Formats: sequence, C-alpha cells, structure tokens
Amino acid sequence: MMRSKYSYKGGPESAMSHCSLRGEDARSYIDEIRSIAGVAASALVSCEGVVLGKYSREGNLSSPLFATMCATVLASAEAACGSVRIQNPSMVTIAATDSAILIVSAGEAALIAAVIDKSAELSTVQRQLLDIATRIGGEA
Repeated sequence: MMRSKYSYKGGPESAMSHCSLRGEDARSYIDEIRSIAGVAASALVSCEGVVLGKYSREGNLSSPLFATMCATVLASAEAACGSVRIQNPSMVTIAATDSAILIVSAGEAALIAAVIDKSAELSTVQRQLLDIATRIGGEA
C-alpha cells in the first residue's frame, strides 16, 4: 500500500519546513479561489494539515479542524486508490444536499479545500480549482 503525503502533524513551524509556498503567495491564491463563482469558503492547506491561507464568506470556517479533516479525507482517498493499484486522486468531491466540498491535491506541497454553493456549476469550479492547484504544485 502507498503511503499518503498528507497527514496532520500540527504546528505552524512544520508547515514551512516542507512547504515552499510563501505567505504572500498563499494569500494571492486564496484571493483567486475566493473570486470563483460559487466558492463560499476555502483553505489552502500544507501537506502537514496546517492552514496556509483561508477565506469564508460568513467567517465561520473552523480552519484547523477543516484543514485536518480535509487532509485526512485526501489521505484516505489516496490509500484507497493505492489498495486497488490506481493513481492517486487529483480531487475528492463530497456532495451534500445544500453544497459540496472539493478537496484538490496541489502537488507535494499543499491541497485546496473549498466549500461550493449548490447553485454553482460544479464542473466549472472543478476545472478552475484544478488549474490553480496545478500552478501551486509547480511552485513547490
């Protein structure tokens, strides 16, 4: 079984030791993500589960818990893929009746987690987030 690159080790000091994304870069990416139609909340999370940047329309994002859970979901998806010998997922979608959560791998450095309004065109948001994740992964 393949070992996931995502885990929660906690502490902001561990985020910078393995992630080359600078603070101003993280803010720029969060601003870009929040400009996508339908994004209600988002977080840029290091592979250790540390929040590098966040946005919430309503200000109610519990970022440490959200980051930890999203890193865990992506790690679990990677483990599931490894157990059946398929490539790691680039994205995990959690669909609820009122919204969706998209968790997008951004290379070895980070992941993007976004809460999407049900009214949004999900496939469009997925493409936009994948594009941003590819750029983040290219910087790391």
